Amino acid sequence: AESSLDVTVDYAVTGTATGSGTDYTLANGTLTISAGATSGAITIASIVNDSLDEPNETVIVTLSSPSNATLGSDDTHTYTINDNDSAPVVDFNTTSSSGAESVSSKAITVDLSAASAQDVTVDYAVTGTATGSGTDYTLSNGTLTISAGSTTDLITIAGLIDDTLDEANETVIVTLSNPSNATLGSDKVHTYTITDNDSAPVVDFNTTSSSGA
Repeated sequence: AESSLDVTVDYAVTGTATGSGTDYTLANGTLTISAGATSGAITIASIVNDSLDEPNETVIVTLSSPSNATLGSDDTHTYTINDNDSAPVVDFNTTSSSGAESVSSKAITVDLSAASAQDVTVDYAVTGTATGSGTDYTLSNGTLTISAGSTTDLITIAGLIDDTLDEANETVIVTLSNPSNATLGSDKVHTYTITDNDSAPVVDFNTTSSSGA
């Protein structure tokens, strides 16, 4: 109903979206509905169209302390900002690399196609001809977390053993799977080759002659 007096009502802004120009512009304030009018507007301004994949965000406006009016039951309005950005792609920076067995560790880079506002996780499984658990290297199956805002992280093959055995080159194969907050790219397998650095043994007779009855 109309009022012959100005009506004022305070409002407070909360929610998961961040104000002050980060996601939108609106601060706590007071709305005045002029005498004779039946409505007024609170404007969520400058909603930012960023490039980050993120959950949908809310702007919650709650009314309080009216003047020349009483507060109704619908005193809270929730506005949802729907994200319009695709999840980034996660995969290896390269699909293969190599190093001598004298190199003590190898860090393999995992990339995101774009930074995300959410942590990205991806599982990895370790196979190959080299034997882990400390025999040739140390790396077990696990989960990599790329923190929100970052576009890269490392899976490290540690404790590479420089033995004295002549042997064939060995492989450590790391395969990505089951990403969260991302999609899996085509470069999901990285093969690291441990290059043997030991010379082949010499084979010959123990003595060059012998005799017997």
